[in-house]
Amino acid sequence: MSDHNDPNDNSTGHEWDGIRELNNPPPKWWAWGFYLGLTFVTLYYIIYPSTPLNNGFQKVINGVTGMEVLVDGHSKGIMAMVNSNPYYKGETWTQAEIDGFKAKGHAELSIKAGDLKYQDGWTAINEMRDDVADIEAVRAGYIEKLAGMSAQQIIADDEMRNFALGRARVLFGDNCAACHGSGGQGTLNKAHPGNSFPNLTDDDWLYGGWTDKIAETITEGREAEMPAKGGNDELTDANVDSLAQFVVALSEGSAALNDDGNLTRGASTFASANVLFQETCAACHSASGKGSLIGSADSYGGAANLTDSIWRFGGDMKTVRDTIANGRKGTMPSFAEKLDETSIKILAVRIHQFGGGMNSDPTE
Repeated sequence: MSDHNDPNDNSTGHEWDGIRELNNPPPKWWAWGFYLGLTFVTLYYIIYPSTPLNNGFQKVINGVTGMEVLVDGHSKGIMAMVNSNPYYKGETWTQAEIDGFKAKGHAELSIKAGDLKYQDGWTAINEMRDDVADIEAVRAGYIEKLAGMSAQQIIADDEMRNFALGRARVLFGDNCAACHGSGGQGTLNKAHPGNSFPNLTDDDWLYGGWTDKIAETITEGREAEMPAKGGNDELTDANVDSLAQFVVALSEGSAALNDDGNLTRGASTFASANVLFQETCAACHSASGKGSLIGSADSYGGAANLTDSIWRFGGDMKTVRDTIANGRKGTMPSFAEKLDETSIKILAVRIHQFGGGMNSDPTE
């Protein structure tokens, strides 16, 4: 129920359950906020593409005004009169592009050769396109300069190095991160060692960590294989066990070899294992076990250094024994057809600058 009260008490005369409805004006700050908001929305609808309208009304308005005031069922706004797309104004579809779309199954396309690719005048999309084009115009100068520089020259030039490293973030993310991790840290999959990938941030390299060699690896790719039992089918299970223990000891420092393959530590324990090692493993990993890049073997063979604690597939006894017994394969795909020479150079700089890059070929 409501009761009618004295009209002079600032009440509407209605009361429900003891609560009167008063006729007080809203606070001034609230009223100003409301009017400013209403003004903003009104101006926004006038200035920017916004108001949804049906196509029939659109045709009537455009016919009366003689210009495309409405498009795609909404108002274009007065910003449409501003030509803010200088890079794209006048760009039209070609028949070859249309045929290409239809070949991919887009048979519903209504565009014709000669139609504008982009809505003329200002739109948020056109503004974005212009900003991207401005950025690319700046980048083009740097890319042109990079093309004439070696990777070492880029590293020595602070401005060009910073640009290359910034550019490399996208290149590395698109082409390398899936295997080597977003920061180049690599992956060690203990459950499935074959799905492990090298760490690019340390100073341990299989084929070389100077810029020319890194670029060569990216360009040509790598095919690596550790044959089962080192290619020596005469090795027994006991021999494999002995070699696994020796390799782990080399990595832990309880055994050590000089460049001639003689034990300088652990001779009393690993003498027989070293004989097997020199007969079976030294041809690739060098007599000292330091790998093909550091030791005296083929410097580009890609054989790992067995004397450090860095492992591609895992360094526990079980994994090391499995590696010796069954072998391992590793593939780094070639990017020669996917990336241009400058992009490969930029990636080489990025990988070198991860922190473990080498200054030059250590065998020279």
